[in-house]
Amino acid sequence: MRDWSNLLSKVQKMSYEEIVAKGREIVDDVLESVAKYSDSDAAPIMLVGLAAYTASVDDDLSDIEFQLMNDVVGIREKDFRGFVKIVKGDKKIVKELREIALCMTSDEMDNFAFMLAMIFAVDGNISTEEIEFLKELCG
Repeated sequence: MRDWSNLLSKVQKMSYEEIVAKGREIVDDVLESVAKYSDSDAAPIMLVGLAAYTASVDDDLSDIEFQLMNDVVGIREKDFRGFVKIVKGDKKIVKELREIALCMTSDEMDNFAFMLAMIFAVDGNISTEEIEFLKELCG
């Protein structure tokens, strides 16, 4: 069981620039991990879909969350909003990514967990819904 409170608190204490740098550092590894345990051609879409779902869990999409996705993944706000509309409330992506997460090694899961934490914590607000989602997805 991950210590989500500690991980989220750690990310909250980081500057935006530090979060972006860490995100850029691990995004390829996370993408590779998702591809390793799923259809590799769908991995980029699954990753952006997860980010969109993650960002919409608390129904409070902030400008900084959109900026983070642009700065780390290179997706524009308009495109990201489109993904949010598609995946919002769709538990199918959560189920598929839960299955992938269960296959990941400890190191792969650490990067995956950090990526989720940075999406949740970048705006400084962490809701109960976000913590429950993390527990559901990653244990």
